[in-house]
Amino acid sequence: MPKLPLPLPDEQPVAVNALRNKRAEILGDLAVHQAAIDQLRADLIHVDAVMRLFDPETNPEDIAGKRRLPPRTEIFARGEYTRIIYDSIRKRGTISANELSDIAMAAKGMPESDRALRHDLANRFHNMLHHLRRRGKLTKIGHGPGVRWKLAPKEPDLII
Repeated sequence: MPKLPLPLPDEQPVAVNALRNKRAEILGDLAVHQAAIDQLRADLIHVDAVMRLFDPETNPEDIAGKRRLPPRTEIFARGEYTRIIYDSIRKRGTISANELSDIAMAAKGMPESDRALRHDLANRFHNMLHHLRRRGKLTKIGHGPGVRWKLAPKEPDLII
């Protein structure tokens, strides 16, 4: 089979033009995000200065940043996390966030080897479990990594 010359002369201008456009797009995104980062850093400096005015002993560097979860994923529909939680607790009695992430991944056909996705789902289920506890729907059993959850007991009907 004869070898083709690399790169193909007819396709090179199109590929180079596409790469130039992509590079320009990425540079534009970088400029926008860099401006936002610069503004956030300036805001942080102002907050630190005001904090020091109120409490000179405070060291703002000792304050860790809050971990922020990304917005809701497209993987699960609205209310699907809650449905998975209730269905799983009804079947098993008690459950952990890690078990819920395993159940959800199996139900959606996601690869079990994707540790980052499993960790993200476990965090999302953990947040939802705490939300349901605050609403009085669930009870927390234990503390730390081995924490489990069960349905909260309902108040008995009052007889007058």
